[in-house]
Amino acid sequence: MQLTSAAQMRELDRQTIEEIGLPGMVLMENAGRATVDLMQRVFGPVAGRTVCVFAGPGNNGGDGLVIARTVHGLGAFPFIFLLVSPDTLQGDAARNFAIASKLRLPCQVFDQPGKMPALLDTVLTLNRMHPVHCLVDAIFGTGLTRPVEGHFQDAINCLNSLRTTNSLPVVAVDLPSGLHSDTGAVLGTAVQADLSVTYGQPKPGHYHHGGPLVGRVERVDIGIPAKLVARAGLRGSILDHTTADLLDPRRKDVHKGTNGHLLIVAGSEGKTGAALLCGQGALRCGTGLVSFAVPRDLNPVFEAASAETMSIALPASSRWLSVEDYDLIQAAAEGKHCLVLGPGLGTEPATAELVVRLYTENPLPQVVDADALNILAAHPEAIRRPAGPRVFTPHPGEMARMLGTSVAAVQADRLAAAQWLNDLAAEGLPPLVTVLKGAGTVVASVQGGWAINTSGNPGMGTGGMGDVLSGVIAGLLAQGYSPWNAACLGVYLHGLAADRLARTRPYGYTASEVARMLPEVIGHCTLSTPAQETPCSQPRTS
Repeated sequence: MQLTSAAQMRELDRQTIEEIGLPGMVLMENAGRATVDLMQRVFGPVAGRTVCVFAGPGNNGGDGLVIARTVHGLGAFPFIFLLVSPDTLQGDAARNFAIASKLRLPCQVFDQPGKMPALLDTVLTLNRMHPVHCLVDAIFGTGLTRPVEGHFQDAINCLNSLRTTNSLPVVAVDLPSGLHSDTGAVLGTAVQADLSVTYGQPKPGHYHHGGPLVGRVERVDIGIPAKLVARAGLRGSILDHTTADLLDPRRKDVHKGTNGHLLIVAGSEGKTGAALLCGQGALRCGTGLVSFAVPRDLNPVFEAASAETMSIALPASSRWLSVEDYDLIQAAAEGKHCLVLGPGLGTEPATAELVVRLYTENPLPQVVDADALNILAAHPEAIRRPAGPRVFTPHPGEMARMLGTSVAAVQADRLAAAQWLNDLAAEGLPPLVTVLKGAGTVVASVQGGWAINTSGNPGMGTGGMGDVLSGVIAGLLAQGYSPWNAACLGVYLHGLAADRLARTRPYGYTASEVARMLPEVIGHCTLSTPAQETPCSQPRTS
């Protein structure tokens, strides 16, 4: 499913109204009525119950007024808390307030700070008269860019208090008020919603950071023509169940030699586990052959730990990999289909020189992870000289080092951080894809496509998860998937495997367990419903 920025959504609204001729009142009516349908589907009938609508100054508030009128027609008892003076309402919102006034829908104006106690008392009184069905957050829409202050902050605090203390469900109109639509950042304070009903297309803010404030997200069609969406050139999407459609069915005549051969250049003294987990991720996603290039002294560890893989003991390397083994590694890469660079590698000077040379001289597709990222962060000039396709898999700390900024700055705008190489798009470089890990992992291509992952859970916050992910993405690359498709599919399947484990254990499972769950998840995806349209717009290439 495609995502729109706030600016893109405003433009689609404008084109629908001005170019197509569909009045804004119709769009607002469609939005409000569709929201009520979902309110009833999720929380039950509204008839005989109170619906409290917190309406703000713009079209979001107008949507809330339509909701109040619609539930009134269904036998509910709406109550409008108008957070601006009626005289300041404009356009369609003003017209819908006039309709609500003629219907004599109950309304109180709260446009001054310090009235939160009165708000709480009013809602609780209404709840005693007719139990509250839900609280509707129609305060701000997708255009909010500054911190919430004053009585608006009071209203949001009131909504959150009633939800927490009195267990009253909250429905957000389009987006929980206080969230930045594009970045998901909390602008001072934000509504905690149980249901977010988004109009037209979902917004990045619904999914960034895992969307902890949005609750259940449901999209509704408000009448924006499909042809306008098609010509808008939307580049963002979400990774959801449709992403599994990228999985290619296997021919009956395949064998290990046709399912890709991966070379993992990783591991150092005390950090062999990272490399081994990477290998497990690759094997469990169906890679035919996996080989390790490892320091001579560590080779017995790899020989004993994994019966399904091969290892190459590098004679010039002892506790860590050395550039002196560069020629042997290059020779080992012959006939391979992908290379992983980084897990447990260390950052010794001889290792750093090796990483830079492999990155800039070896043409195989590479997954660049962990210490390889830290090394390249210290050699920014090398980043612009990849010898072949590259998939970078940083966590926020590694991303911050690559950008020369702070983790807080990366997290404040994760999409912008993941698009750090987009200025290289016109330089004719091989495909470059960044996977910014974390809640709501972002995948971004230097060609401009981007996606936010919806799978995964907090139980994944433990060591080794990223190593498994690197192996999965690299294994898919070795099998012939494009860098974009390998990254999108790998991220989604990795999170989905963890979700399967979280059904019985919300946390406490390990990275190796996630790797072992991958075949079951892949099997479920390939044996389920027929293929649907995938959100990943870039085609597969070898």
